[in-house]
Amino acid sequence: MNLYIDIGNTHTVFGVRKNGGFIRWRLVTGKYETEDEIFSNIKPLFEREDINLYSVRNIVISSVVPSLDYVFRRFSEKFFGINALFVIADNKCGVKWPVDNPQEIGADRVANVIGAFYEYGKNSIILDFGTAITVDVLHEGKFLGGSITPGILTMLYSLFKNAAKLPLINLDEIPKSSIGRNTADNIRIGILKVLAYGLNDVIEDIKNELSSDMKVVVTGGQSKMILPVLKYDVYDPDITLKGMEWYRKLHEEN
Repeated sequence: MNLYIDIGNTHTVFGVRKNGGFIRWRLVTGKYETEDEIFSNIKPLFEREDINLYSVRNIVISSVVPSLDYVFRRFSEKFFGINALFVIADNKCGVKWPVDNPQEIGADRVANVIGAFYEYGKNSIILDFGTAITVDVLHEGKFLGGSITPGILTMLYSLFKNAAKLPLINLDEIPKSSIGRNTADNIRIGILKVLAYGLNDVIEDIKNELSSDMKVVVTGGQSKMILPVLKYDVYDPDITLKGMEWYRKLHEEN
């Protein structure tokens, strides 16, 4: 069995293959100070799914939190005797990285691009909704770059923190009208609709700039909030894990 660990700024996702799909567990990032804490958190989750934790043979890690890399490396070595494979932009995975500084590409973005390449083809735009929203452009099998903007909840919390009279609301619905009649709907429209319409325009700009038909793939823990007003082709919550799986396979072959 292979264990995939996606360490994000807000959450860390642990995933394994079972019955043709992925089982995922999402835990808060930042609480881990030792490898023992990681193990004690995930062991009962594996047991609940009747998965033998000690059957893990490979561990692949996608991390955008460098300060946690060491403790997860120790976790892999101490409990499994495994040298974890960390995802980076390299030339073993079939995708080319003709950007200014490939080493600066976040590991989650690398995994997303690889996953999209092998699951959906060589022309894709991948939108990942997390602490930040990343837009990744894959064209003719090459990662051309993209954009980064604050995530949905990052925007909401920032607004609540910096505007004294604005309340912290839930974003469980998108108003049909684009004219808010109360403060909560004003905020929902301002965050969800304005963000979605802006992303829709950026996607069209990318397609026009490349004169190419691109498959738009959406993923990320906060993506469901915005799907009703977003133009996309595929919603794939497992694209990062799939990319990490492909990364492992390709490194084994090479």
